[in-house]
Amino acid sequence: MSSELLLLLTPLRQALERIERKALPLLNDPALLEQEEGQDLLDVICMQFLAAGEALKRLEKLRPGLLAASFPDIDWRGAMGFRDVIAHQYFDLDAEQVLLICQEALPGVLTAIRSLETLSQEGS
Repeated sequence: MSSELLLLLTPLRQALERIERKALPLLNDPALLEQEEGQDLLDVICMQFLAAGEALKRLEKLRPGLLAASFPDIDWRGAMGFRDVIAHQYFDLDAEQVLLICQEALPGVLTAIRSLETLSQEGS
């Protein structure tokens, strides 16, 4: 894999890891969403999802089909589309749905990106 790919994968992984860290308190105590601190965490999570979605779209342009071929069990279109939902419907977002994505979809996506990053580092 190319160094250009690694330049996309590393910040993508970092954004996904930040989402994971920021979501943990909210997953452990959803009542935090009713407080300013919880709303701030949700804002950070959404901003990182925006960045991650953009990176996934760039990755798909750089290497069309790589994600789907390498990890067919992951809904990559949904992951990329979630960026658009956040960008265009932010005030209509359901916080519980965002947390569900963090809990159920994020771990698989993060594992896949870590794997691609490792392969890319080995190939450089």
